[in-house]
Amino acid sequence: MYVDTHLHLNRREFAGETADVIARAVDAGVTRFLNVGYDLESSAASADLAAADPRFRAAVGVHPHDAATIADAAGGITPAGADVLAALEELSARPGVVAVGETGLDYYRDLSPRPAQAAALRAQLDLARRRDLPVVLHIRDAYAETLALIDEVGPPPRRGVLHAFAGDETTAAWAVERGFLLGIGGPVTYGRSRLPEVLLASCGPEHLLLETDAPWLPPSPHRGERNEPALLTLTATRVAEIYGLTPAEVAAITTDNFLRLIGEGREGS
Repeated sequence: MYVDTHLHLNRREFAGETADVIARAVDAGVTRFLNVGYDLESSAASADLAAADPRFRAAVGVHPHDAATIADAAGGITPAGADVLAALEELSARPGVVAVGETGLDYYRDLSPRPAQAAALRAQLDLARRRDLPVVLHIRDAYAETLALIDEVGPPPRRGVLHAFAGDETTAAWAVERGFLLGIGGPVTYGRSRLPEVLLASCGPEHLLLETDAPWLPPSPHRGERNEPALLTLTATRVAEIYGLTPAEVAAITTDNFLRLIGEGREGS
């Protein structure tokens, strides 16, 4: 049993195909899913999906690209932002919602002012702490800043995952030391990726989650195509090669990692 721990099945790229996408995933051995929100609309859709299908769990949050819906350019929470955070808090209490996110810092695209991104991240870390939920972290070109902010405010008790991990050995060591997991997806299969050597030098598979980020970041040889959860097996096979394991062993280890993160046992799978 594989778990796709990060996908966006509610995206328009999957419109009208949801049942077929899920069926292909199940045929490939991917039988559980964490659908991740990135704004209020997608977070509500994720919560709805988790309520409707027991194979799904949901994360609810506001992506750094949309941090301006929470805070202004100086980093102050706006009245509208307070409403967004209140709505997120309500969503986080719904059945099947097991994480806050995705939230973080994205200094590559800078679609929201950096102070707004930091304020939104702080607010969602606080939400994760109060709700006793792990956090799903989106980090791009901002690892040092994100890790420093988390060290400043303190991580949520249930920690979380560095989604789409693309950091170096130092960042991986930070995550391992503080109890965070690393989300590994399609890029680990790319020919020029440093991820294999970073993982071997920094941690074992007990610190990893498998994810697709579908519809984005497809594994080789599907680069340039729409990603979907059935392709998670290609990532798992590459991770197995890195550690000298079988794909079945990687499936078992990473599934246990996910269930432990969200506080569920295999009997609930």
